[in-house]
Amino acid sequence: MGLIPQAVIEEVLARTDILETVRQYVALKRAGSNYKGLCPFHDENTPSFNVHPGMGIYKCFGCGEGGNALQFLMAIEGWSFPETVRNLAERAGVEIPEESPEEAEKARKRREGRKVYLDIMASARAFFEKNLWGEPGAAARLYLKERDISEETARQFGLGYAIDGWDHLLHHLTGEGYKPEWLERAGLVMKKDRGGHYDRFRHRVVFPVVDVWGNTLAFGGRTLATESKGAKYINSPETPFYTKGEELYGLDVAKRSIQKEEYALVVEGNFDVIALHDAGVDVTVAPMGTALTEDQTRLMRRFARRVVIAFDGDSAGEEATLRCMGALEKAGLEAMVIRFVDGDDPDTFVRREGVEALQSKIDNARPLMAWALDRVIRPVEGAAIEVRVGALEDVAQLLDEVKDRVTWDHYAREAARRLDIDPGQMKNYLRRPEAARAEVKQQVHRSHQGAKLTSAEYGVLVVLLDHPEWLSDFFREELDKLLGSHDLARLLNLARDHYEANQEINRPLLIEEIKAVPLRETITRALAEPERGELYPPDQSLRWYRDCVWALKKRWAQRMAAILEKELVEVDFRTDRDRYVELTEQLKEVQQFEQALNLEGARPEQVKSHAG
Repeated sequence: MGLIPQAVIEEVLARTDILETVRQYVALKRAGSNYKGLCPFHDENTPSFNVHPGMGIYKCFGCGEGGNALQFLMAIEGWSFPETVRNLAERAGVEIPEESPEEAEKARKRREGRKVYLDIMASARAFFEKNLWGEPGAAARLYLKERDISEETARQFGLGYAIDGWDHLLHHLTGEGYKPEWLERAGLVMKKDRGGHYDRFRHRVVFPVVDVWGNTLAFGGRTLATESKGAKYINSPETPFYTKGEELYGLDVAKRSIQKEEYALVVEGNFDVIALHDAGVDVTVAPMGTALTEDQTRLMRRFARRVVIAFDGDSAGEEATLRCMGALEKAGLEAMVIRFVDGDDPDTFVRREGVEALQSKIDNARPLMAWALDRVIRPVEGAAIEVRVGALEDVAQLLDEVKDRVTWDHYAREAARRLDIDPGQMKNYLRRPEAARAEVKQQVHRSHQGAKLTSAEYGVLVVLLDHPEWLSDFFREELDKLLGSHDLARLLNLARDHYEANQEINRPLLIEEIKAVPLRETITRALAEPERGELYPPDQSLRWYRDCVWALKKRWAQRMAAILEKELVEVDFRTDRDRYVELTEQLKEVQQFEQALNLEGARPEQVKSHAG
């Protein structure tokens, strides 16, 4: 491709409305003769981004970004200058000279083909709309009324009706001069086996698919015949000018509200979109498929920073929700999810419960990753060790989608907590599943062999059962995190609940709630410790407790230092310097903590072995 002549660039700029261009990405409000909004190039709470339609420029007085429509699109889309000019030229109908006659002819044909395509689609949409609001559309209007779709909303979305017949649209469009072959390539008619064509959409409510610039690109249709043997929903096929994975149904209507509210509600079907808009939830859009694509999430990123997935309550909706994770993560969108009971969807939920109930669900939406992990972990919590370790494969696959290190670390720790696996071992497994699997299994087995407590753990157990009034301070100081046994930590938490509820520990009930037999035997012995006088003198219980805590801290520091040293060996300083520095600092802090313990001068030799 050759250089684009300056005269062509100037013509493209002259035909481009900068206000309309910027509005596809920024919510703007009039400020005198200009418009203001929050800058898309830096974080701010007070609008400092200005658009001057008369001058054809934009300027942010916060970060300094500014320029014309070309420079705006280059900055926000990352397009090159030629890409930007050609994109705007196609929209504005400006011809760009090509380097060779062949390229020029190819570009001309595509430009003319796109114009004809959009004209055909506009004519088809007008025909469908006329049918809906005229005499042929009586049954379709009744159907919309039964679905609680108002006329105002139906007109806003350009709904129409395809007449019950084989060639009504075909005759209408050929009468306007469009060839049947063109209509076939546009996906509006289909070829008969014996020659000729027939309408694709027949006796259906028709939904136009419109891009953010207002161009009708395709249609979807919902049958009115309950006894119909055909598909309930049919859609236009993809064409050279329409790719379903690049568009979002309803975005042309919802984009202003999405910009204002800073989030989008994504549902599965066209009717869900229309029904929710009719109910006042006008941030609703739908993918043109069963899950979001990367192109669709990039498109949404222009208008929103947060996305709430609200797919149908069946298993298919659940699986589709999971498939959205990767695309949302790559787009840098905050991903949330709300779920419905099986057989429910957003439309039926709102009609039954009301829009306030849906808004409450949206306000309390869960992070998509937290929901996905819960879906994997919840069924195996408290199960056999082998079952829990088996869930690690699914956890690893989910966390592969998380690119932000802090977020990944948070969810890895949460998964470790719920699966009762040491966080360090969990991270080791997630980074190298095959190599770490056996080691993690051994760690899980060790952590759940309740009877094998260290001397310090057993000492803390005995003294806290003797002095349950100390349990609240034990947990307030987060000393439970020093324990190597997750079962012991849960047991002490249960003992605290017993004490806070009754000012005493119900020992038979406490023992009954312990599921692991070896731990139950250890706890029974601790509760009835016959040699407590040998373990520690009654007047020395506080000192004994502090010595045991000192030993727990010492063991924790040694364990953490070993984990960090191992991870440091595995980090490549040249390619991941930030991580190397972070680990070095963490190791230094742990070593300083251990040195402080040594200076504290506890007497761990007094912690006798009664772990059993």
